Amino acid sequence: MKSLGLLVLRLVLGGIFAAHGYPKLFGGQRESEKLSDGTKSALGEGFVEQVEQGGVSATAGMMESLGLPNAKATGWALALVEFVGGIALIFGFKTRPMALALAFSQAVAINKVHATEGLVGGYEYNIALIGGTTALAIAGPGKIALDR
Repeated sequence: MKSLGLLVLRLVLGGIFAAHGYPKLFGGQRESEKLSDGTKSALGEGFVEQVEQGGVSATAGMMESLGLPNAKATGWALALVEFVGGIALIFGFKTRPMALALAFSQAVAINKVHATEGLVGGYEYNIALIGGTTALAIAGPGKIALDR
């Protein structure tokens, strides 16, 4: 049952991270026009807006506005960690290092974006993601995974 619980955790967290990484990696106005109506309704208007405003250059611009060094490289790193890391979690591939990288990305998000907003309405979502990814980094992927 432990492995089933870890699979559920990996699927949920991996799906969330992949959905957040997709716009950062592949987004742009033209890409949003390619989304099917089913995708738009399933992932929500927020996802469509992120895809429209996304792409690596937009992500790099966000990194620059946050004062992070090497904005283009940092933007690529974030986009890849979220999207590829999310997919890796889903399949249970390189679970521990991917989970740690994802947890680190959320710690940076708290530090650079959400810290002044407080827990409720601020960084509680990021803390939940850190908790889940840290649990996966400690426990591993379980038996239902490519890592096994």
